[in-house]
Amino acid sequence: MAMKQVIIEMIEKIPGGKSAVAGFLGFSEAELNNRLYQTKGQRFKDEELIAIQQEFGVTDYTEELCRLTGGCFVPHPEADQLDSVEISVLQLHEQSARGLLFEVLETALADGEITSHEEDKIRRALDKHLAATQHTIECVNHGGNRGLYTHKEFSKDGAIIKHLNTKRKHFDDE
Repeated sequence: MAMKQVIIEMIEKIPGGKSAVAGFLGFSEAELNNRLYQTKGQRFKDEELIAIQQEFGVTDYTEELCRLTGGCFVPHPEADQLDSVEISVLQLHEQSARGLLFEVLETALADGEITSHEEDKIRRALDKHLAATQHTIECVNHGGNRGLYTHKEFSKDGAIIKHLNTKRKHFDDE
């Protein structure tokens, strides 16, 4: 997907849309549209897009940059330790991302052919799934210890994580 389209979609999903973003940046809607559609030689600066993400809690721009460079965006875990409810929420987010990946795969395979547009959607869904999985691991890992905790260590806290090993495993190995 072209970066321009990613930015358009990111702004569309922000509550208040273009008017909220324009107000935040101190632009008129016409000025925002000029940047959004790259008219009159105007474009967003990276700092503006990052500020939008931070203000409105979206990560589309950063995710696309990471995807274009062969990676995926994984936010840093919170410094505070997580309780079992927060870990469960992380797992639900991870499972949701996995479900969306399988949904995109099923839709793409329905006609027996994967188009370049479908391949792009699959790669974005895969990146989101892997990022959610890595984020869960990093949060559970409490941001520092390099060895993952075992299932027994989590069962003391009542968490629902069941398949963690004591050795860190790369996602591609699974």
